[in-house]
Order: sequence, then structure tokens, then C-alpha cells
Amino acid sequence: MNMKARINPEDVLPHGEPSLRSRLRAILEVWRWARRMDRLVQLRHQRSQLLELSDHQLRDIGLTRHEAAREARRHFWDDIGWRR
Repeated sequence: MNMKARINPEDVLPHGEPSLRSRLRAILEVWRWARRMDRLVQLRHQRSQLLELSDHQLRDIGLTRHEAAREARRHFWDDIGWRR
């Protein structure tokens, strides 16, 4: 009989210690959270910079002063394109 032994990782690790996979998953979640927070900080900064642009610069990017002010008033967490 040729039976290959399969090792269950749960049997090898001491009880209560997270597996490598669960530790990597936690690290990935922290990394995703950090990227999201960085994106929100950048968005807040960009929206505040809209108020500093001249009318000529706003015309170049296709916005009116009213549209720029409305965009700058939006909350930083109001981000449509955050899943990049």
C-alpha cells in the first residue's frame, strides 16, 4: 500500500498560535487599510488645492469656480473612485 501522509497544519502549530496564512492575511488587510487612508489624505489635499487655482487654471481643467468650490466642500471620505 502506497499512502502518502498528509500533514494538517493545524496539528503542527501549537494551539492558539495563528498560522502563516492568517498572519499574511492580517498583514494584507493592514496594508490595504493604509493605502485607503493614504488615498483619503491625498483626496482631501487635492480638493483643498482646487480653491487655490485661478479662474484661468480652472478653465484649463474644465471647471467653474462654483464647481471647484462644491468639490472642495465634499467630505474626504466621499470618494467614488477609491477601488483602483
